[in-house]
Amino acid sequence: LQEGEEPLCVSWRTMATQGFWSSSGCSRVGGDIFYSTCSCSHFSTFAILMATRPMAESFALKVVTYVGLSLSLLCLFLAIITFLLCSSLWSISIHLHLQLSICLFA
Repeated sequence: LQEGEEPLCVSWRTMATQGFWSSSGCSRVGGDIFYSTCSCSHFSTFAILMATRPMAESFALKVVTYVGLSLSLLCLFLAIITFLLCSSLWSISIHLHLQLSICLFA
């Protein structure tokens, strides 16, 4: 949380085919930076929103995301090739691992 922000107690509301978080009927009645206590006047699905406004994505987070995704896809591709080329080790287990690797790659 940033300076001056507090967690927000909300409940899930639906209107027609749209859903959204609403703070009406819910309030934060206690807690500190490690936990929160909410009080709501109705039954519903509840949550505590920790960031109440959109956060700007940092450049470092984008770099880590794209590098991690690229390395993961490369390793999955190599695993698929390895499973296909090692026909001498072919078994049900290898077949299942090949299918899992293909699904993760897709």
